[in-house]
Amino acid sequence: MAYQIKSIRYQNSPRKILLQNINGPCPLLAAANALLLRGVITLSSECVRNGVASTDDVVNMLANRALIRSQQSSSTASSLEKTDKEGDDKNDDETNKPSNHEYHLNEVLSILPTLQHGMDVNPQFTSPQSIEYTHNLAAFDLLGVELVHGWVLDPQDLETCAVVEMKSYNELIELVIGGDERRREVVRLEEWKVEKEEELMRLIDDSNKCDKEGNDDSEVKSKNDVADETKVDSKAQTKTDENEGEKEQTETDEGVEVISNDADDTKSSTSEQISNTVSLDQQQAIEQEIADIGLKIEHASLQISRADVANAFLTSTSHQLTYHGLEQLHAHIGEDAVHVFFRNNHFGTITKHNGILYLLATDLGYANTPEIVWEKLDSIDGNTEYVNEYFEKPSPRAELAPAAGPTIDPALLLAQRSQAENDYQLAMAMSRGEASVPASSSQHASNNSDEEEGKLIEAAKEMSLRTYHGENDATVAVDVDNSPIPSTSSSAHNSQLDSYHQMALAFQRQEEQLNHESEQLARQLQALDQQEVQMQRQRQQRNDTNRRRQQPGRPTEETKAGCTIS
Repeated sequence: MAYQIKSIRYQNSPRKILLQNINGPCPLLAAANALLLRGVITLSSECVRNGVASTDDVVNMLANRALIRSQQSSSTASSLEKTDKEGDDKNDDETNKPSNHEYHLNEVLSILPTLQHGMDVNPQFTSPQSIEYTHNLAAFDLLGVELVHGWVLDPQDLETCAVVEMKSYNELIELVIGGDERRREVVRLEEWKVEKEEELMRLIDDSNKCDKEGNDDSEVKSKNDVADETKVDSKAQTKTDENEGEKEQTETDEGVEVISNDADDTKSSTSEQISNTVSLDQQQAIEQEIADIGLKIEHASLQISRADVANAFLTSTSHQLTYHGLEQLHAHIGEDAVHVFFRNNHFGTITKHNGILYLLATDLGYANTPEIVWEKLDSIDGNTEYVNEYFEKPSPRAELAPAAGPTIDPALLLAQRSQAENDYQLAMAMSRGEASVPASSSQHASNNSDEEEGKLIEAAKEMSLRTYHGENDATVAVDVDNSPIPSTSSSAHNSQLDSYHQMALAFQRQEEQLNHESEQLARQLQALDQQEVQMQRQRQQRNDTNRRRQQPGRPTEETKAGCTIS
């Protein structure tokens, strides 16, 4: 990945910032821009000359920054430890307390290249700096850059605060997912509860039916007993002629029959009592199950309500910025301090100037627009405005003119950088050859003078041909510093150096000419596009004018053609 470089002024000092070609997270870019604006790190001269920096360039620059801060932290910790040992009133626990920057340097340096693809951030909703600590944040700490956000909950929202509390974003997501699961569980529990209630009703109905049948049987038996007694008495009175033996035998048989009927009644009553006891136990067990199901439904409903509150908060603040969060950012960020700002899985560079928050505009589309540098952060709905490097609203342009130069893909600039650097190094090597010419006029140097001159001429021809054909990797290996240059005569040697110098200048002029031609071509294409847009507008205006000329009720040609004349 490559980043184009833009030159701006910040706090009356020239600064270089990196622009982003593809819209994405890229915390690496945000951290680098924050440190570049502070002036604590600088891009290499090679990157500045070519106007582009690769990911390796940025990682190496930040790695040097991390190494320096780690060394400073180690020296500070050593001095503090020495001071604590000399003092008698120091606490041993404070002496052994690790510094905030004492991290495993190799681990942090291995994290830096991965930051170009983004990083996981788990914010909490209590303050701008409340973020769950991870290994990625260790890299920010070691670089000396603070990560902040504006997704802060208003403490006046008591209902939401009671649910959110100190939870992080991931914990709220788990709460919402758990609420969905509890909602499905409540449906199952309610169905189960209905089944148990129906079972209980059937058991009660069966018990009542059995009791009713038992009562009916008792009444029937009592009536039968009374009828039997009446029948026996009438028989005893009417059969006076029967002998005593038969009468006694009859009475004995009837007594046995009555005893037998009493035993059957006792057995039936006992079985009914056992049956009633079993039914009562079953009824109590089912009632207890229904009560337990009700408690589970109540507990799940409470979790569902909490999940609904959390989901409502996440939905209403889906832009991940609140007005209370803006207030907290104003209070937390100092004047002209620079931090990394996290919002919507995007990382930007934020500062405060004259009490107003600004975000650094790093879109590649503003590469050739010097009047757009900062974006105001004073609204949560994206309704904002852009300002220049002096935090002033730019005046509108007098005319819609093409940009100062074409916006070239940073990857293409990075590919062209090797060719430009080779040309630059060749020119510098030829210039250094003036001071590295040996004063001795050895025979060996005299014999090799023609050979070295031929090599340089062939190298120049080859480079010129490659540049003419547009090859990007046009590199020529010319060992000028180690090659013996003849010095048979000062005039001949000076003329040779002049030819080298002229050759280098010719290469430089040719490259500038090619760049100039590419810029002119880009401007011509932009002019053609503007002319085409203007012609389209003119055609649209003519069509609108023709339509307005047609009066209401006035028949058009098509209408006239469709009329029937009688």
